[in-house]
Amino acid sequence: MERTLTVEAEPETAPRLDAYLHAALPTLSRRLLRRIIADGVVRVNGRPAAKGVRLRGGDRVTLPDLPLAVVPEPDLVLPVIYEDDTLVALDKPGGMRGHALDPRQRGTAVAFLCGRYPEMSAIGDVLAPGLVHRLDTGTSGLLLAARSMRAFGALRAAFRAGNVEKRYLAVVAGDASPLDRLCLQVPLAHDPQDRRRMVEAPAGARAWPAETRIMVRAVGTGASLVEATIRTGVTHQVRVHLALGGHPLLNDTLYGGPPAELPPGRHALHAAGLELSHPDRGGHLVLAAALPADLAALCP
Repeated sequence: MERTLTVEAEPETAPRLDAYLHAALPTLSRRLLRRIIADGVVRVNGRPAAKGVRLRGGDRVTLPDLPLAVVPEPDLVLPVIYEDDTLVALDKPGGMRGHALDPRQRGTAVAFLCGRYPEMSAIGDVLAPGLVHRLDTGTSGLLLAARSMRAFGALRAAFRAGNVEKRYLAVVAGDASPLDRLCLQVPLAHDPQDRRRMVEAPAGARAWPAETRIMVRAVGTGASLVEATIRTGVTHQVRVHLALGGHPLLNDTLYGGPPAELPPGRHALHAAGLELSHPDRGGHLVLAAALPADLAALCP
């Protein structure tokens, strides 16, 4: 199904297509609107249009009738590590998106969560309902979600305050023995040349403090198994710190990791542990997810 909007009057200054749609459809995110324009499914007067096209009175803008939120997928099956009436912890497979970038996407962890726990659909971000933190698509392991707004707020605050300890297992290039028992404290910033990447923050850049503690678990020919523990949560933190230390993740092409027997987009990183205070009951909650077979096969 489609919807059609008509520019009702000749504007004083002809608006760009993307700005017009954002004003006309405020329930849709700018990111989603940019995506559908780039996909070529938005038409002006019957023709696909770029985001910078200027509109005039009487122009007809046609676009798909999009869902406004994630569509629950109760048929998806994911391992649930822990659940109670307050929170849920999943073991997300590497290669699966944790959350949607677009409500048309299917097969995400949040689609599973909304199918199994319908109350989550109304909690937090409409494209990441219930989630209190994020995992990269290529990272496997523990993903935590809240089942109530109160728990959502408490857990998000705990992550922001550094009160949640996150433990990762990574298979990295080379003999990582020199990193054993090191604490890497390197502030990170967005790479001005490639917004997908994070880099060591240059002087004067907007930077995020990041601290990663490293333990080397095993060393072999060409690869090592390391444990990385963090309380900060900067985008790609473990991946960047290990690469800066000279030992990038296997198959992490974004940060110079050598190829491995893994699917494209899957890198050798697993969120293996979380330690936190339970938001309702108090007390110490320890969650663990075993290293998956695809990464175990790469271990020395």
